[in-house]
Amino acid sequence: MSGNSYEGKVVNSVVEVSVAPNYTTAFMSFSKPEGGGQEMTYDKVLAAINDKLISHGILEDEIRGAIDNRRYDENICVARWTPPIDGSDGRVDYKFKMDSTKAPVMDEHGVVDFKNLGIVNNITKGTTIATIILNTDGVPGMDIMGKPVAQKKGSPAKVKAGKGTSLINDGTELIAAIDGNLRFSKGEFVVEEDLVINGDVDVSSGNIDFIGNVSIRGSVFEGYKVTSKKNITINGSVTGAELDADGDITVRIGANSSVINCRGNVKLGFCENSKVKCDNNVTSVSFVGGEVFAGKSIIATGKGVMMGGKYTALENIEATVIGSQSYAKTEITLGNNAVLSQEKESLMRSVAEMEDKCEQLGLIVKTLEEQSKKTKLSPDRAQLKMVSVRNRLQLQQEIKRSKSRISEIEVALELCQNLSVSVKGTIYPGVTLRINAFSHKVNNINSRCRATIMDGDIAFMPL
Repeated sequence: MSGNSYEGKVVNSVVEVSVAPNYTTAFMSFSKPEGGGQEMTYDKVLAAINDKLISHGILEDEIRGAIDNRRYDENICVARWTPPIDGSDGRVDYKFKMDSTKAPVMDEHGVVDFKNLGIVNNITKGTTIATIILNTDGVPGMDIMGKPVAQKKGSPAKVKAGKGTSLINDGTELIAAIDGNLRFSKGEFVVEEDLVINGDVDVSSGNIDFIGNVSIRGSVFEGYKVTSKKNITINGSVTGAELDADGDITVRIGANSSVINCRGNVKLGFCENSKVKCDNNVTSVSFVGGEVFAGKSIIATGKGVMMGGKYTALENIEATVIGSQSYAKTEITLGNNAVLSQEKESLMRSVAEMEDKCEQLGLIVKTLEEQSKKTKLSPDRAQLKMVSVRNRLQLQQEIKRSKSRISEIEVALELCQNLSVSVKGTIYPGVTLRINAFSHKVNNINSRCRATIMDGDIAFMPL
């Protein structure tokens, strides 16, 4: 524009405004005045902008600055659009791994447990599996002509509540709806209330520790352990293994040289040389060796053999055969009083041992006290005296507690329960019966009988 000036003529500053085709920006350029013409003013620029119908994003500070600094013949941005803010996509923050690779688990100390392959992922009801970040719509923009510009809305997160899970809090949290085993299957997390092992519990599966029901279609082999907060069902056998359940335990073939702890009922095909502790009933076709305790009943069904070992039940014992023709040593204990009698005997032996130790410590203390009256004890002897006094006091307290428990047992033993051991077939010599506070060694073969308490002793009555 400066090239259009004429000598002697008065030429005012002229402004031109151009608009980008997409209406995102507008630029101005103003000329230099000639011959004392008028400088560009803000109002003239604003009028030119209005002539272009620009109504949004006018950059007032830039316009005033350009005029003040007389930036002639430059392209100066005078309006800029407000771009839209696109929405964000939703996403899922998983709290558990999706892979189910079987591998030995390492503890916090870096020790690898080769019997824990991580195939069970216990989860309790209400535990968060994932948090879901919702998608946002974003904010629309506006071009310099005052027209809105649409934004791109975010896509929602793809998450599905699989079996045993629930979406809560307006779809922002995925939780376990039940107690069970959490696993990722076909693109979604599921919680299974029951755990099914299709084969054996061995090196291929590792130990099993599950919050729900456990069903094993094979067997449990030596050195492995199965734990359940509910029930355990095993189609095969259990050999040299350990079972622990808060519910019932069923082993269809049987258990050999195993340890079984159960808060419900135990049902075994056979039970050989195993230690069983059960809060309710223990049932098996045969019991051979081992040690069995039942909070209610021990029942040998079918052939009903109970031979060798120790068997204790608080309410009832039934069998077809107890003992053997070879007079295998078999101990049968029935009733809470019988259990209490055994506890009393154990406590009395323990009290006698503690009293003997207490007497020995007393002699040591007395000897050292006499020495201290004559001369100062050496550090070692002073330490010995202090330890002896402390241990003697601890023993005296333990003796007092044990004698108190013995007194409680003696009161309880005065209460006699009407209990009996039922034998549908034969009971052999070699069997020791304890019912309540009474004990009886079987010396003769008895058949189809019921052992019960009569006239202060255990007697056999016909069934």
